[in-house]
Amino acid sequence: MVRVFRAAALLLIILTALCLCAYAEEAVDIAESCTLTVSVNLSSRRRVLEEDYRRYWDGETGDATMTVSTPEGQPAQGIMLGFYQTVPAVRVETEEGKLLAEFSDPFENAWIPFSEPSERFVIRSADGETPLQLNRLYVLSEGELPRWVQRWQVMEGDAELLVVSTHPDDEILWFGGLLPTYAGEMDRRVMVMYMVGGQAAHRKNELLDGLWLMGVHWYPEIGYLSDTSGASIIGTYEAWGGKEVPVERVTEMIRKYRPPVVLTQDVNGEYGHTHHIVTVASVIRAVEECAADPEYAPESAERYGVCQPQKLYIHLWKENQLRFDWRQPLRFADGKTGLELAREAFLKHGSQQRGRHHVQDSGSLDCSLFGLYFTTVGPDEAKDDLFEHVTFPQKEEK
Repeated sequence: MVRVFRAAALLLIILTALCLCAYAEEAVDIAESCTLTVSVNLSSRRRVLEEDYRRYWDGETGDATMTVSTPEGQPAQGIMLGFYQTVPAVRVETEEGKLLAEFSDPFENAWIPFSEPSERFVIRSADGETPLQLNRLYVLSEGELPRWVQRWQVMEGDAELLVVSTHPDDEILWFGGLLPTYAGEMDRRVMVMYMVGGQAAHRKNELLDGLWLMGVHWYPEIGYLSDTSGASIIGTYEAWGGKEVPVERVTEMIRKYRPPVVLTQDVNGEYGHTHHIVTVASVIRAVEECAADPEYAPESAERYGVCQPQKLYIHLWKENQLRFDWRQPLRFADGKTGLELAREAFLKHGSQQRGRHHVQDSGSLDCSLFGLYFTTVGPDEAKDDLFEHVTFPQKEEK
């Protein structure tokens, strides 16, 4: 009798383990195995399965649809879409018109979960007027979502760190393991803002892939300043609409997110890039003078209140300098280092791989070196953390 009970108990343990394994099975992308049927531009429909964000399927009109049929017995629990230009509200329905999902967030890369699994569904513009332009489609099977599925969040409330990047990929090349360490490993509330990046549609998709890989899950602020090459600092200011435009943008972001710490690029533009130089000069003015002045940019002051950051760090600044070790293994990344993640994230910027730059933690453009340019809380002593001496929250009433 004892043996029977033991055998029964062992069988129960095995069955429980099998059930848990089945439940924890990771979802996979089955898009390549799906049949795609579109109402227009049939020949370009499979561009949504390619890696190049510059190629896309154009729905042309607001009533265009893409119907997806999954392999038999493999229903989808949701889809992740990449939008090429505009981001319309989207409806996903069964062929009979039953609603499976609605999406209305302004995310260029968007995870859209279904209310129930489906083997055949229709993707359409919700308003029937805004055309769909899709440059990526992932179809996720049932199971636990893998880490790479981008589930963006809108940051409400204060940020802890505002990272100011001029172009998409500058936050990787010049800051290295900073985002994987502070956003991914430490789970800090990190907001990344870009001065440039909104004009070329595919650059937004690429930057989102890179940020997500590095552990940033708060949707970034992507600017629309001109990316035309500025031969001079004056030329850059002219292309950006005048000297105050970039200062007002940074000032608004500081007031909106109220970070105690701001971090940005090299005062000399890393390799002399005038866009970078103007960005840093604008950040310095915003931190030192403008963000806390209620008379500067009064509209954003009225909307968000004024704010004085406690610290400003600048890449390669030689005074009060911190050197980070981006070669430490990170738990959230299964032991990969911040430097490894940064290098992988840079590869997500497929359109930028012909350039001469790469992520390096040594040499003249060392991504591990930052100096404390401005502080209201005194110089760093331990020099091992951006938040040394910082008090939370850093907030002033409107």
